[in-house]
Amino acid sequence: MKKRVLLINCGMMVATYINTELKNNDEFELWGSSTYENHGKYIFENYIDSLPNMNEENFIEVLNNIIKEYNFKFIMAEHDDLVLFLQENKEKINATIVSSDYETALLSRYKSKTYEKLKKYDFIPKTYKPNEVKSFPVFIKKDNDQGARHAYKIEDEKQLELYITSEPNMIICEYLPGEEVGIDCFTDKNRNLLFCNPRVVENMLAGIDIHARRIKITEEIKHIAEILNKEINFRGNWFFQIKKDKNGKFKLLEIASRLSSSFGINRSLDVNLPLMALKDFDNQNVNYLFNQYADIEVDQQFFARYILDIKYNEVYIDFESCFKEKIDTSFIMYLYQCVNKNKKINLLTENKDIAIKYLKNKKISENLFDNIIQIDQNNVKQSIEKDSILLSNNDKLKNCFKDKIYCYSTNDVELLLDWKS
Repeated sequence: MKKRVLLINCGMMVATYINTELKNNDEFELWGSSTYENHGKYIFENYIDSLPNMNEENFIEVLNNIIKEYNFKFIMAEHDDLVLFLQENKEKINATIVSSDYETALLSRYKSKTYEKLKKYDFIPKTYKPNEVKSFPVFIKKDNDQGARHAYKIEDEKQLELYITSEPNMIICEYLPGEEVGIDCFTDKNRNLLFCNPRVVENMLAGIDIHARRIKITEEIKHIAEILNKEINFRGNWFFQIKKDKNGKFKLLEIASRLSSSFGINRSLDVNLPLMALKDFDNQNVNYLFNQYADIEVDQQFFARYILDIKYNEVYIDFESCFKEKIDTSFIMYLYQCVNKNKKINLLTENKDIAIKYLKNKKISENLFDNIIQIDQNNVKQSIEKDSILLSNNDKLKNCFKDKIYCYSTNDVELLLDWKS
C-alpha cells in the first residue's frame, strides 16, 4: 500500500512541480489540500479543500481528523510561516512533518536571527542601525519575508526614514550590486550535504524566480553551503540566496528550510528533490546519480488550466483538418487521455485509404481509434452521436453540429486536458 502524503497549501507554484514529481510514484501517494479553493483543484487528482487557515483555533484538530480519516503518514508544506507553525506544533500533529526542525525554521524565517547566528563569517552582509548609515545606497528588507517582497534600494536619508517609519521590522544592509545566485540543497538525516546546485536568478516576479540559469558550482559557493550545513541543523530540502558585493564577493541574502520556487530546474538533472525528502524522512537511505551537463535554463510563465462542465462519451476527429505534416503533440496527448478515460475515439475521413497510409507513415497505430469512418456530405450528420466532442479546424463542418455536440479546434485542445490524471 502506498504511503500517503498531504501537501498543504497546494495552490502555490512550487506545489505544481511537487505534484509533477510525485503523482506517478509507486511508493508515495500525494494529496493536495487548501484552506480555500485555488489552483490545486485543477492539478491534484486527490484534493481536500476543507482545511482551515493555520491561524484558526481548530486548525490542528481538523488537520488531525483529516490525517486519521485518510491515513496520512507525511505532511509537506512549502511556505515559511506554515513550515514554522507545523514544526512548532509537531508534537500535536499525528504525522511526520517533512522539513527541518523548529529551531531551523525559526532561524530561516528571520534574517536578523540568521545574520546573528553566522556573524563571524565574512559572507554575512554588513547591517546598520538607522543612525549608523553614512553613505548610500543601502538596501532594506523586511526581517520575516522572502524573495524580493518588501525589499528596497535606498538612495538617501529621506527615503530611508520614509521606509523605516512606514514599514515595521526592516533590516538595513549594505547594498549588493552584483549577480544573484540561488542554491538548491539537500541534507540527509545524518547531516550529509548530498546535493548543492546553483542557479543565476535572471528575472523575478512576485518574489518568484521566473527565469534562472544553472551554473557550475565554485569553491566559494561550495564553501558557503558547507558552512551553512555545518552551523544549521538542516534536513531534507533547503536553499539559500547569495549576491555579489561591489568587490565581486558573495554575501548571504537569506536561507529557507523548504524547496525554492525554481527547484524544478533540478528535474533536468534527473534529481527528484521532493521524493528524496520523503525517502529520508521514511528512514530510507537516499542515493542518486544525476545527468552530467551544466547548461540549463528555465523560464516560468503563468498558464491556464480548465475545468469544463461537459459530459461526453465519444470523440470524433476530422482527419483532413486535424492531422498535418507536423504532428501536434498536445493533440496526441489528449487522444491518449481519452484512452485512459475509456472515451471512444472515432476518426472521420473523406478517404479511408489515405488516412490509414498517413497513420502508418507517422507511426500512429490504427488501434488508437475505435472506428475509422469514411464520410461524405450525405452521411456526415448520421455519423456522429450525441454526448460527443468533434475536433475539427473546418468551420463549415463544425457549424453543422454545434447545435448537437461540443466542437473545438485543435488549437483549443488544451481546454480538454485533465492535468489531474
